[in-house]
Amino acid sequence: MLSRERVRKAINFEEPDRVPLDFGGSRVTGIHVDEYCDIARYYGLDVLPPKVYDIWQMLAKPDPLVAKCLKSDVIVLENLIEAFGLKNADWKLWKTYKNNEVLISGDYNPVKDEKGYLHILGNTGLPIAQMAPGGLYFDIECSTEMTGKFTFMDPQKWKKSIPLYSEEELNILEKRAKALYENTDFSICGTFLKGGLGTNALFAGHTICDWLCILITEKQYASEILRATAERAVENISLYLDAVGKYIDTILLSGTDYGTQKSELFKPEIFKELHMPNYRLMTDFIHQNSNIKVMIHSCGSIFNIIEYIIQAGIDILNPVQTNTANMEPERLKEKFGSRIVFWGGGADTQSVLPFGTPEEVRKHVKERISIFAPGGGFVFTPIHNLQYGVPMANIDAMISAVLEYGSYPIV
Repeated sequence: MLSRERVRKAINFEEPDRVPLDFGGSRVTGIHVDEYCDIARYYGLDVLPPKVYDIWQMLAKPDPLVAKCLKSDVIVLENLIEAFGLKNADWKLWKTYKNNEVLISGDYNPVKDEKGYLHILGNTGLPIAQMAPGGLYFDIECSTEMTGKFTFMDPQKWKKSIPLYSEEELNILEKRAKALYENTDFSICGTFLKGGLGTNALFAGHTICDWLCILITEKQYASEILRATAERAVENISLYLDAVGKYIDTILLSGTDYGTQKSELFKPEIFKELHMPNYRLMTDFIHQNSNIKVMIHSCGSIFNIIEYIIQAGIDILNPVQTNTANMEPERLKEKFGSRIVFWGGGADTQSVLPFGTPEEVRKHVKERISIFAPGGGFVFTPIHNLQYGVPMANIDAMISAVLEYGSYPIV
C-alpha cells in the first residue's frame, strides 16, 4: 500500500496494511536538525547539509530519502515563512553548537551579546528570540509575567493586523505542494500559520498571564478578539485551500498548548464557551470546501477538553501526551478512539525513547500499538518532535517495532 493511501485509510478510521508512521511530517512531528544530521550519517546518506525550515524549533526539512529510510509516510509542506518573519530562501551555511553545518535562512543575522547569547531582532530592532550559548533552540523573548495593566485592542483593528497570505507565498506553496504530490507517494501535511487561535494570535498583545486572567475577568472582550481572529483565519484558509487544497491530506490548524503536566491551563468550560465555536468556524469552512482532515496540537493534560475539541470539528489530535495527568492511553482510546484520530502517543520522548534500552523501546511501542491501532484512527509518531540525543539504536528499535507489531490485523 502506498503511503498516501495508508494515511488516508487511517485518518478515516479504516485499517490499512500497517500503522502509518510520521517522522518529520509536520512542525509538531519534526526532527531536530542535529538529530537529523546524526540520522543521515547513521544511514550513510548524502543529504547534508540540511535546511533548517523552522528556526524556532531548529527543525530540519526532511529529504525524501531520509523519510523513506525512517519508513515515514508523511512529508511536510513548509511555508515560505515559518518563524520570526524569516523567509525560507537565499539559504546560507551556519554551524550549530553541535558542530553540524546546516543551511539557514538568508534573513538570519543574529546578534551575539557579551554573555554569548544569540538574539534574533524583529522589525523594530528589538530582540524577539534568543539562543543560549551551547543551546539547541531559540526561545521567544517576551514578558510572561502578570502586569495587571490590560490594554484592550479594538477587535476589528486586531483582525486587520493579522496579515493575509501574499501572492508570493501562495505561488510557492502551490508549486511545492504540486511537486510533492506528483513526484512522491507521501501524504502531505500542510501548516496553517495566518490567524489561527494560537501562538501568533492568542494573546493579542497581552502577556500569557494577563490573557489567562482576561479569559475569566473580561470574557466579552476575549470572545470578540477570538471571533475576530477566527474570521481572519477563514479569509486566509480560503486563500490557502485555493493554492494547495487538492494536494494535501491534513492541515495543522493550531499549535497552541492548552495543558500542563498536571491539568488544563484553564477550566474546560472556558474552552467550550470561547474557543470551541471559533475553531468550529474554521473547521466548518475547511470541511465544506475540501476533503482535508484538520489537526490541532496541544501538549499536556487536556483530557477534559478533548470532547469539546471533537465538537469543534477537529479530526486529529497531536501529540497525545500520555505521560501527563488523565491521559492514559487505554482511557483515551476507550472514550474518544472512534471519534478523533490519535496522531502521536507512540513513544514517550521524555523518558523511554531517549533514556530506555532498545528492548524497552520495543516493548513500549508494542504496547502503544496494541492500544491505539485497532480499528484505525492512529498514526504512529513520538510525543512531539524527535529531539537531539536520542540513540540511533532506539530509533531503529522504534521503527522495527512498528513494522513488526503494526501490521493489521493487530494481534
